[in-house]
Amino acid sequence: MLVKITTKLEISADRAWQTVKRSSTLVFITKGLLGFSQDNFPIRWTESETVETRLFLFNFIPAWKHQIHFVRVDDKQAELYTNEKGGIVSVWNHLIKIEAEDERSCLYTDKIEIEAGALTPIVWCFAQVFYRYRQRRWHFIFASEGNSLED
Repeated sequence: MLVKITTKLEISADRAWQTVKRSSTLVFITKGLLGFSQDNFPIRWTESETVETRLFLFNFIPAWKHQIHFVRVDDKQAELYTNEKGGIVSVWNHLIKIEAEDERSCLYTDKIEIEAGALTPIVWCFAQVFYRYRQRRWHFIFASEGNSLED
């Protein structure tokens, strides 16, 4: 099943793209619903890298181990594509795309392909909530001057 959600961000496409590539951004936008063991998180995501982590529901309930493989980190197209899996989820392929609207705003899109056997519809429902939450959190990253996630 597919999930595709887009939001408009009031920041430049370049600034949004540079922020997408930071591990700290993933940690920030998922905080509250999902946490990660960050022992092997790099500062920036790089192509061909594979990261294994433990997920924590609501940042404190231990869940399953999760693997993220960074298939593509494309600066030219402003796309990040991962193949992920863990727990009941056999496929969680995630595309993040940034598209400029003008010099001060962009569109941020999450597109996720999900497979979890008979539980796929339930996982799909979770993804609908989870990615809307993530995109809402994106608006807080740059809500006030100086409130960006720096390295």
